[in-house]
Amino acid sequence: MENQNSKVSRRQFFFIIIQTQIGVGVMTMPYELHSAAKQDGWMSLLAAGIIIQILLIFFWVLAKQHAELDYFQILENVLSKWIGKFFSFFYILYFISVSVLVLILFGRMISLWVLPNTPFWVLSAMMILVSLYIACCRFIVLARIYTMFSILLVFMIVFIFYAVKEAQLIYLFPMGHAGFKTILAGVDKGMIALLGFIVSLVVYSKVEGNAKDKLKTIIYAHWTVTIFYLAVVFATFTVFGTQEIALVPEPVLYMLKAYQFPIIARVDLFFIAMWMVFVATSYTTYLYMATLGSTRLIGKNKPKLFMFSIAILSFIMSLLIGYDFTKLDKLSTYVGKGGYFFSVLFPFLILIVSLLRKKNRKEGAV
Repeated sequence: MENQNSKVSRRQFFFIIIQTQIGVGVMTMPYELHSAAKQDGWMSLLAAGIIIQILLIFFWVLAKQHAELDYFQILENVLSKWIGKFFSFFYILYFISVSVLVLILFGRMISLWVLPNTPFWVLSAMMILVSLYIACCRFIVLARIYTMFSILLVFMIVFIFYAVKEAQLIYLFPMGHAGFKTILAGVDKGMIALLGFIVSLVVYSKVEGNAKDKLKTIIYAHWTVTIFYLAVVFATFTVFGTQEIALVPEPVLYMLKAYQFPIIARVDLFFIAMWMVFVATSYTTYLYMATLGSTRLIGKNKPKLFMFSIAILSFIMSLLIGYDFTKLDKLSTYVGKGGYFFSVLFPFLILIVSLLRKKNRKEGAV
């Protein structure tokens, strides 16, 4: 029998990061990168991966200083109890907003490609029920489920590379033609696709091992996701020309739709089935982080009550927005800007404050 507070292994930590970062954006990311930086979109994605790698090292320094505290506890420890709770509240809102966006984009994709006559509320409810079933387990069980599901990533990679046999590398040239400013604009799209890395900071204290081993795990997981995304971008950019990819919002599915195997007639639908698992795990992680934040905010150890309440709230919010493109665009903009603040800027500021307080304590001791 395991202890309720038992920590997850570094291997499970690796797959938690992967399952959170690879989510709903896989289908449309190549199109968005191409819209911003044309055939140089892969450069934007690579630059985004390098920037996030640097940020992850800074975040690791912060987490290492408070190794036994989760991120919400770090906020209270660094900023004081009530200021920390104040910002924790906005983190909870941010995580809920991301989960709502995931539900809407998932429902929209399934409606377009698989179930056009199924009401959105049915698709949203099904995703929430599956995620609740996963999230209601202990954290270590959730980590094991993520590890088991990650085998599907191998099949997704196989399908992507199978499509590369029709690749035309000439479509990537001339490299750098878009210009530095355009490539820089594409970095924004790449960073948004990788924003799930905040989970490494939130659950750092729940992972066994020393600080250096945890850092290695974070780095390996981040570059596994980045390389996977680069493979998707290279495949779609070399199968579709610059003019063609501008006409296909879901280039991955259009690319796979042209192929079939003896036992799989519609590869695109099979790919969607595997993609749904990653969407579910991504939504589950945000649901878990919002629940953890609510537990720390209110101070009552009733995670299941908070989890069901947050799930119901995200369901209602997703219904209010639905497929309304105006509301969806506003939500996407909010989540994108919120991601930069909550996943990039604010943790960096917390690190600076933590280092200054540590320095002051040392000087005071002297």
